[in-house]
Amino acid sequence: AAAPRPRGPAPSQPIAPVVTVAPPAQPKPQTPVPTPPVAKVEARPVPASAAPAAKPAAPSKIDANGLPVSWSIQLASLSNRAGAENLQKTLRSQGYNAYIRSADGMNRVFVGPLIERAEAERLRDVINRQQNLKGIVVRFQPERG
Repeated sequence: AAAPRPRGPAPSQPIAPVVTVAPPAQPKPQTPVPTPPVAKVEARPVPASAAPAAKPAAPSKIDANGLPVSWSIQLASLSNRAGAENLQKTLRSQGYNAYIRSADGMNRVFVGPLIERAEAERLRDVINRQQNLKGIVVRFQPERG
């Protein structure tokens, strides 16, 4: 009967090592340290999915020269510079961003640029009604020189 009693205290001794395992539970705040890398792993697919979304949008907005693709409305092509300037002044007084480009002896009056072609077409229709001008939507060309 004496032999089983030592076995009884023997299980109480392993309980004491479990108590010594409890102090390592204080370093367990280090276990949240591995969880942020898990969060980083979750964050990696997000930029990866965002990057492909940005890539298709970029080519449609950037031309071969690396310039943004934008649109203008050509409203008139006049040989008379003063007439072009008067039209520009009239359009600007109505809040339009009007400008003149001269080439081959002609003074072309434009409004723009606008980023979206659909927006340029809508504005062209508004100006056509207001000014009785038959404008055309063209690619915006930066001034050379």
